[in-house]
Amino acid sequence: MKKNQGSIKSRLIIIISVCIVGMSILAANQLYNTQRLIKLNNQNRLLLSLNNELLQLRRHEKDFLLRHNNQYLEKFVLRAEQFNQGTTQLQAFFTYSADTSQEFAQVQTYFDSYTRLFKDLTILMQDIGLDENQGYQGEFRQATHELEQQLDPSKQSYLQILLLQLRRHEKDFLLRHDMQYVAKEIRTYQTLRDELSKPSNNQHKELLLLDNYQQKFMQLVETQKMIGLDHNAGLRGQFRQQAHQVENKLTLLNKNIEQSIATEESKIERISFLIMSITLVTLIILLVKSFISLQKAFATFVMFFYRCKREYQHIDERKQGFAEFKYLAMIANEMIDARQEMERELKKAQQEISQLKSRHS
Repeated sequence: MKKNQGSIKSRLIIIISVCIVGMSILAANQLYNTQRLIKLNNQNRLLLSLNNELLQLRRHEKDFLLRHNNQYLEKFVLRAEQFNQGTTQLQAFFTYSADTSQEFAQVQTYFDSYTRLFKDLTILMQDIGLDENQGYQGEFRQATHELEQQLDPSKQSYLQILLLQLRRHEKDFLLRHDMQYVAKEIRTYQTLRDELSKPSNNQHKELLLLDNYQQKFMQLVETQKMIGLDHNAGLRGQFRQQAHQVENKLTLLNKNIEQSIATEESKIERISFLIMSITLVTLIILLVKSFISLQKAFATFVMFFYRCKREYQHIDERKQGFAEFKYLAMIANEMIDARQEMERELKKAQQEISQLKSRHS
């Protein structure tokens, strides 16, 4: 039997092909978009990790500022390296995204400024002195101790009082970072220096120690002003602002990725529903058409065999929906023709026998 486009076999092949193609497209869509979602989720996870690293950096930063301990500075440096490694891993994600690549580049820029400014601040703090025996603190503290030893409390009680007031204003400034205490310290220093400069006191060595103390204290004040008298001024304010910029950019990037994930998930649902709908509609159409064709073909053959009892009638092969039924119709028509031919020959033979009988009689 020749293969025909309208055969049952071809129809079944088409139905199977539609199922395979539809499911393959659906699977390919799911696989592609799942990989996309995995990348976005990995990106989101890395961003959350960067946020965590930044929080740890801020903690070590504040620990160093409060406790003046170099171990927190070392922890800060290690965390900064881990943050940079995280940005390197994320670089590939944002390279091909025009919407977020600029934001991510700003994260790196702000973070570099933050770490650089904090490093500058730590250098200045080390110049001031991480404890009372280091830096400017240690130098003017040593000078005041020597000055206290040079002054005899029993003979120079007024000078001793001035020196104590000087130290009080110094400590008030170190504690509160308020410039009013510097002004008070300068006035007290000037009064004490004037007293030591009087010819009757003859305190040349004490003057040198006092001037050395004042020089180191004023260096400390200027350095502290560079660091910042409060958390919004100087280097403290600058690196704090940079850290906030990094936090804001990371938050913005995280929101963009979460929105992209939600959009991608919605897109997957829409495309999957569309593919399944097209496949389902195509299958329904094919099945309905096949059912109608089969029903007509069976109805035709039932009527054919019913009529064969009473009369010989050919089946119209052109009206059969499938090639298999056309072939069956052709065979059935040949059977009818063969039976009609046999009946004609039988009838002819009977007539000849009748004629022979009539002749003999």
